[in-house]
Amino acid sequence: MRSALCFLFFFLLSLPSLFAQKIVDVSYTTDQQGNYRFTCNNKAYCTYVLRVELPTMKNLRSDHALPFEAEVRPGFNQLFVLSPINKAEDTRVGFRASNRKGCLQPVVNPNFVYVLPIGPGMETQAFRINAVHSAGQDSAYTVRLKMNVDDTIYAARRGIVTAVDVSNTENDAGATTTGSWNYVEIVHADCSFGQYGVFKKDGAFVKPGQQVEAGTPLGLVGGDKFGRGSDVRLSVVYPGQQGNTQIAPVFWTKGNGKGQLRQGASYTSEFPKAILNQESQKKTPATKKPTVKKKA
Repeated sequence: MRSALCFLFFFLLSLPSLFAQKIVDVSYTTDQQGNYRFTCNNKAYCTYVLRVELPTMKNLRSDHALPFEAEVRPGFNQLFVLSPINKAEDTRVGFRASNRKGCLQPVVNPNFVYVLPIGPGMETQAFRINAVHSAGQDSAYTVRLKMNVDDTIYAARRGIVTAVDVSNTENDAGATTTGSWNYVEIVHADCSFGQYGVFKKDGAFVKPGQQVEAGTPLGLVGGDKFGRGSDVRLSVVYPGQQGNTQIAPVFWTKGNGKGQLRQGASYTSEFPKAILNQESQKKTPATKKPTVKKKA
């Protein structure tokens, strides 16, 4: 059953797909001095790691180490410049580009405290889905919280919405199995990605590019009928150069404080301000006391 619950999310994170390559568009222009100026347009709402190889490069030198590899933020990015070695000779260049979602060397924070992705005061029973799947599917570690149809799913952490797919009708039709489930993906400040489900068809309240805070309503729970009933699912992953790092999130729950969820245990959601604001609070820098010189 679990092997049938596939989701493309983590596959897209770990492999440079055709879709991802279209998201980051690499090109170059030439100037009157014969320089090739490489740029890219990252059309996504999160950072990508871009790699540009130059299998053909005649009579040119680069102002960056090659092959070129760097993080590119959403929007227009200057990459590198190729300059003629001998301006009296012809130049020629050919390149290929690949990319992956995420950062070059993300710093994994297993101790960050999330709120439960359900409404404050609501009780739930927690389970863990163990499976090795990819994007839009159950991941190596997915938290599953038992809920009801039309309950609200909330953001467990501050971030930017990077993807929304609530087009699947099977989640609400009573199918015994399905190839995917409706989800919302959010990137966090430390370059981790949270994936939320299972949403009702057309039940999302947010759209890609929107910033959300911890506790922001994301959408409505769908009628997921795989024999387990409707639920809220959340997984957190750090895509990296050596593959994805999946974590078991630490949650704040009423009466328990912070900790990982135990299989089959019951919890009540709580949204303390200190937890909701842990990434949005501005720290006031310490000021030095003025030195008072003593009179001789």
